[in-house]
Amino acid sequence: MLIITRVCLVLALVLGGASIYLSGELQKDKSKLLGDVGTAKKAVDKARKDTEQARADLKAAQTEAQAKQAEAKVLTAQVTEAKATATTLQGQIDELKAKLAGGTTAPPTANTQELDALKAKIASAEQARDAAIQQAKDAADKISALTAQVKAADDEKKVVNDKLKESDAKVRYYTGQEGVTLPEGLTGKVLYYDKTWNFVVLDIGKKKSVLPSGIMILHRGTEVVGKVRIATVDDDCCIADFMGDVKKKEPKPGDMAIP
Repeated sequence: MLIITRVCLVLALVLGGASIYLSGELQKDKSKLLGDVGTAKKAVDKARKDTEQARADLKAAQTEAQAKQAEAKVLTAQVTEAKATATTLQGQIDELKAKLAGGTTAPPTANTQELDALKAKIASAEQARDAAIQQAKDAADKISALTAQVKAADDEKKVVNDKLKESDAKVRYYTGQEGVTLPEGLTGKVLYYDKTWNFVVLDIGKKKSVLPSGIMILHRGTEVVGKVRIATVDDDCCIADFMGDVKKKEPKPGDMAIP
């Protein structure tokens, strides 16, 4: 009886210690899980804020580009009008000069006032012509500057639009949504496979318009290896997780990936 009591006591102590140990490990796992959830929530919040900011920036860039295009259109009309005015004035100047040249054969006393009036008209027309030419030049210079600004605004729109797509894709990834469309004809290769965490590294990234939450099929020749969902994207590579345990074969470097 004494022996049984001692055995039970030892078992109780062992089980008690195991229980304490397991409780501690579970608490660690729980803390880690809560930490992961908190990190994911922060990532989602940041991605959503980035999406809102990108949309606002895109709208501002579009408004600025439209305003500059409208201004350039007005200036183009001014250039056309100024050039037409200059042409008309040049015709009048040529006509007045012809009259002036014809009047020089008449007696000076009879034509003095008429010649002076013609000279004054010529000077006035030349001044107006030069002003019209300068106006056309100034407007053309403004158009060139506006064209450069519109191009810069268009470039900015592209950058902002790319940011919008990326932040929206991150929101989709962290919230478990699918539906991100990857570029048509996109192909990649497996660079590395992590067996412990069940993810692959692909040789495609931002430079090829890859986005988080995009789905790709891994295959080796005609055999399907499995389906992965892109998690994080760098310039020239990305990390993709297997969807659940959807893996028919263990991936190898060189396996192809297509949307």
